[in-house]
Formats: sequence, structure tokens, C-alpha cells
Amino acid sequence: MIKLFLFVLLGALFSQDCTNIQALYDNASYLDANEKIKSIDVSNNEECLYLGFNIQFKLEDFNEAKKYIDQLLQLNSNNPEYNKKSTLLEKILQKYKAAKYTLDKIDIDDAISEYSSLLIDDELLNISIFYSGLATAYKKKDRSESFSDSLNFEYLDLSVENYKNAYNLNPYKNHDEEILNISKYLTNLGKNSMKEDDLDRSMQYLSKAIEYDSDYPAANFYMGNLYMKVQDYELAIESYKKGLGSKVKTGNYKILYLLGSSYQRLGNLDKAKEFFEYSLNNKKSYTKARFALANVLYSQQNYNQSKEYLLEIIESEPSYIKAYELLVNLFLDTKDYNKAQEYSMMGIDINPKSYFLYSQLAFLDNENQQYPQAIENANEALSLKRNYGPALIALATANVYLCNLVAAQDAFKRAKSYDRRQVSQLQEWAKEHNKTVCK
Repeated sequence: MIKLFLFVLLGALFSQDCTNIQALYDNASYLDANEKIKSIDVSNNEECLYLGFNIQFKLEDFNEAKKYIDQLLQLNSNNPEYNKKSTLLEKILQKYKAAKYTLDKIDIDDAISEYSSLLIDDELLNISIFYSGLATAYKKKDRSESFSDSLNFEYLDLSVENYKNAYNLNPYKNHDEEILNISKYLTNLGKNSMKEDDLDRSMQYLSKAIEYDSDYPAANFYMGNLYMKVQDYELAIESYKKGLGSKVKTGNYKILYLLGSSYQRLGNLDKAKEFFEYSLNNKKSYTKARFALANVLYSQQNYNQSKEYLLEIIESEPSYIKAYELLVNLFLDTKDYNKAQEYSMMGIDINPKSYFLYSQLAFLDNENQQYPQAIENANEALSLKRNYGPALIALATANVYLCNLVAAQDAFKRAKSYDRRQVSQLQEWAKEHNKTVCK
């Protein structure tokens, strides 16, 4: 009696398991149903075995499906439904293997023709692997004839179209990853074209990569870089944001930095500051973002906070010459000439090729009435960068004060291409100075 009770109880539990799995299957929760069906013994239960077959068939794990249908036929070999399903399964496996062999071993065009003919078969047209097989054939055709290398995307378009058809039929296989791989391939071509300065070609590759997979971050990132190169900062911002997706604050620190740079180029300093801060929050040691933030704060005349960031850079990365150069500008703007001179000298010790700092020293020398020293520092700057405007103006100014009229006029003449209006004003001042001071 006890044994009979246990048998009935186990049977009830077993039946309940299949009922739950059937509910998952009916709700199209095929992965969950698959996990459940594999966790129980269904070897002697036709209902559960048939459910297991249907689950594997939906997931297109046809080898597993065959195990279930073979067990069903062992239990009930005369069942017409089981025999019909077994016949269809054999047909799918045989046709797919044959077409794949044609693609791998014989001829791509023959494989395309073979897959295409299979997809007009009413029994096969809803099986995703035939679409993905055709997609793979078109992708191989593209590579074998270098179509996409010559900006002809005919075969890749057909490949992606069929991978999408496959994905729509069965999202549980990796059909979407195959589309992503094509997008990655084109993104790499676009990146290399950009390196070679072939921007039009790069644009076509990246546009097609984004067309195939609009959410692929790298494609949007390089598209943003491309727009920055052509100085279309609004489109650069759009591309970078699309690449970040929902991770606007916590995304890749380099993309956040480039977003800030794009806003800075558009003159939106508040937005630039916001994204430089996000970048720095995500990577504290990212000096480029720290300097960019200091530069924005300087532009907003927030000199104290800008100075703090610049001093942090100098402490953590003493060779970062841009920090010294901006600090010197900051001290000049706040009329702290001693500090400006101090950091000019410190920067030159770090990088003796900073024509900018030599030019600033020449300006300071003129302010301190050390005109021969100003000429020396201005000439040093010009030896590093020929016709550097600020150095020429400092040189001309020093020569005016020393009444070296010919040298001054020569420097003014060379400086006109830098700032014609400023030079004209200085030349008027020089004339008055010559009349009243120089004899």
C-alpha cells in the first residue's frame, strides 16, 4: 500500500513538473523551459518527451531534438505525429549539412543557389539556420571578391538582411552577433581609412557599420572622431552620445572627454565642464581630462579652481608642459608676474623647446624693462617656431624701447600675419615713441 502511494505521489509530482514546463513553453519562455526539462527524467513519459522535442525544435538544437524523437519512436513507433516530425527533422539535418558542405567545400555561388531554393520550401522557410547559412554565403562572397573593400556593399547588405531574417525567426542563436561581427569588420576598415586621411572612405564604412548595428559603441565612437576631424562638432556629440547609450555619466572616460571637447569647440563651456568632470570621475588619473577641465575653468575666469587642477597635474605628472603654459597665462591675467616668471622658468627646465614659455618670458622682460633679455628670449622662441606671432610682437616691442627702429619694423612686418589689428596699433604707438624718445 505504501509503495503504491509513493508511486502515485511521484507520478503526480512528475506530471506537475511537465505542466509547469508546458506553461513556460506556451508563453514562449523556451530557454527556461529547456532548463527545466533537462533537470528531470522524462525517459518514460511520452508527454514530457514530446514537449522536450518541441522545445529543442523551437531552439533549433536539432541534434538534441533527434534524441527526444528517437525515444518517442521507441515508446510508440506507430504514432503518425512522431513519424512526421522525425521525417521533417531528418530532412532539415540532411538539407542543411548538404548546403553547408557545398559552401565549405565546393562553390559559394552554388551554395547561394542551394540555400535560396531551400527557402522556398514550405517546410523549411521558417527555419532560421537556412537564412543564416545564406547570410554566411553572401558574406563569403563579399570577402572572396573584395566587394566591400571597393565600397560595394551589395553582398553585405544581403548577408545582414538574411541574418536579420534568421534572428527574427530564432533570437536564441547568435544571428545578431554575426551582424555585429560585420559591423566590427566595417568599423575597422573605417578606422584604418581615417588613419590614412581618406575621410570620405572612412565615412562610408562607418555609416554602413552603424546602419547594420546602430548600437555598436565603437562604430559610433569612430564616427564621432571623424566628425571632429571635419569640425562638425554637433554631429560628433550625437555620435558619441549614441555610442555611450545609457552610460552618459559612467561610460568610457575617453569618449566622455571627447564629448566635453566637442562642447568646448562649440563654446558651450558649462556642458564641456560637465563631461570633463564625468571623464575624470571615471578615471582620476586621466590628465587630459584634468587639464581640459582646468582650461574651461580658466576660460570661465574661475582662476582659483583652475589653478588647483593645474598644480595637481604638475605634482602628479611634472612633465606635462601644457599645465605650466596655462598656469603662466593664468598668472599673467591676474597680474602675478612673479609667479608667471617662476612657472615659465620651471616649464622651460622641464621642456626647453617650449617656444610659448620663451615668448611669455620675453613679454615679462618687457614689462620689467629688461629689453635685451626680452630680445634674447623672443629670439629663442623664434628659433623653436619660426614667425611665432607673440614672440615677434615681444621682439618688436623690445626693439622699439631700445630705439632699434629697423629691427622693430622688421618684426612688426613679420607679425602682421598673426594679428594685423594688434600690430597696426603697436606700430602707431611705436611712431609716437620714436618721435618723443628716440633721436
